[in-house]
Amino acid sequence: MRVLVADRLSEDALDEMRTFGVDVMYDPTLTPELLPVALDGVNVLVVRGTEVSESAIRAGRSLNLIIRAGAGVSNIDVALASERGIYVANCPGKNASGVAELTWALITALDRRVPDS
Repeated sequence: MRVLVADRLSEDALDEMRTFGVDVMYDPTLTPELLPVALDGVNVLVVRGTEVSESAIRAGRSLNLIIRAGAGVSNIDVALASERGIYVANCPGKNASGVAELTWALITALDRRVPDS
């Protein structure tokens, strides 16, 4: 199985996929224009913010799954993917603790009047 990770992802996550014998290709520099060319022979596409357009989905002849590493799927042409039998999934809530930490940091900054400094 070939997986293309087209956005930044931690090295730990990439290594974990490799432990299952998955051929992981990592290219966080791919733009929506270059993505269709990179999908040749790819079974699974993992993105965060990169747009997965109609041309990318049509170029991914071996594509079975598109994963959005985050909440929502607004950057993926879900209708066309479904029409072509490609499953689309996301990972809602994976960044919940990071969001909570940032919220408390901002509350503390306001309480301590950091912006006024």
